[in-house]
Amino acid sequence: MSCPQPQDLVQVIHLQRKEEFRIQEQKKFIQEHSSQKLKEQFKIILSRFSENENLTLKTGIQSAFLGALYAFVDRGLDPLDPNHFKLFFTIEQDIKEAFQVVSQGELDKELWVFETFDYGIKHVYYLDWQLYLSKICY
Repeated sequence: MSCPQPQDLVQVIHLQRKEEFRIQEQKKFIQEHSSQKLKEQFKIILSRFSENENLTLKTGIQSAFLGALYAFVDRGLDPLDPNHFKLFFTIEQDIKEAFQVVSQGELDKELWVFETFDYGIKHVYYLDWQLYLSKICY
């Protein structure tokens, strides 16, 4: 399993397609894991980051953070654990880097939100692999 990179996000944004199965999976994921605790954790995470002036960038970062939160819940991991929380700084930087590239042309904002959410999920799955699952396998 390889670590998600900003250019991966740029690549899927440039493809400009959302497969129906991914849309359905994302909706199912959100329905299964919505909770008050998740909303509170989201507020805590946002409070530790500065606001971005560009609304599209801000929305992308928040979407990626939400995706990561849902993935943390799915994996049974605490997003506020210091070993896990630092991932949000990486995600923020990656989204900013990708945004610099994709904002140069016409950007489908719905696709942007969809893909950044998915990008947050991928980062948590990679973290889970890196910190826990790979050690079990070996």
